[in-house]
Amino acid sequence: MSEQSARTGRPAAVRMIFEYDGDEIRLISTQPVDVALTGFDLSREVTPAPGHYVQLRSAEGAALAQVPLRNRPSASAEVFPETHGEPIVRTDLERASGAFTVVLPSVAAARQVVVVEVSHRPLTEGLATQEGLAPAPGAGEGATTSVDLASFAFDPAGDGAS
Repeated sequence: MSEQSARTGRPAAVRMIFEYDGDEIRLISTQPVDVALTGFDLSREVTPAPGHYVQLRSAEGAALAQVPLRNRPSASAEVFPETHGEPIVRTDLERASGAFTVVLPSVAAARQVVVVEVSHRPLTEGLATQEGLAPAPGAGEGATTSVDLASFAFDPAGDGAS
């Protein structure tokens, strides 16, 4: 047991396993784990890069910590050739399905686990641009949008999926 776990009575981290089938995401397992954590962001006022994340949020909905999904849900798959030497190709699937695992810090104020997709739309998207023109001062580089794909109650004790 880590020093933090012994001191607080809470696990240092929580491993969560999710399954997805099409647009549906399910939290299937929550386990307390006693590991050193790397690769997560504590809440800060920085807009995350485009991608998929799992966030811990407070009861008020404030982001407390997040981890990026390294293997994001995908609607394509690698297909290996039957003949040695032929290239591996990627093909679109009719319906994406699979699983992913994340390890998050066990934050005392956390009440929700949310799977989020962040995307970035450049200012020039959909507009014809001429070479050499710059955006107006203060116009920024584009818009970032965040969409909650799924939300679950946070149970750091791992008494079961929510």
